[in-house]
Amino acid sequence: MSYAQLAFPLLATVIILGLWFGLRGRLSQLGFYLVFALAVTVSVQLVGVYLVFATLIVPSLGTRNHAAPRRLPLAYGVGVMGYALGLLLSSAFDLPSGALIVWCLAVLAVLVHAFAPKRNSMQAAH
Repeated sequence: MSYAQLAFPLLATVIILGLWFGLRGRLSQLGFYLVFALAVTVSVQLVGVYLVFATLIVPSLGTRNHAAPRRLPLAYGVGVMGYALGLLLSSAFDLPSGALIVWCLAVLAVLVHAFAPKRNSMQAAH
């Protein structure tokens, strides 16, 4: 990619973040989904479907058995660490970044899930 090709995604990202943080409390459900759709569309163009959907799904799967207040910080941690570790390993071993990021996200999510409190079947049903 050239710097010129990054101009639109950068502008779109600034607009998306402006909408999200500027209108966060006032966004209706429809507004949220419109901003989300725009964000996913721009992200897929930059990094691809595989990485975008792994980023959306894997951290939440890894944290689903944790207490509600801990889920979001843990999911963010899995995401940030997955990307950092994946990019570091990609650089160190000259391997594809996207695949290593997804693998690191998956391994970290499995570890976070393994250390989650055990839930009995009655709690899981609610």
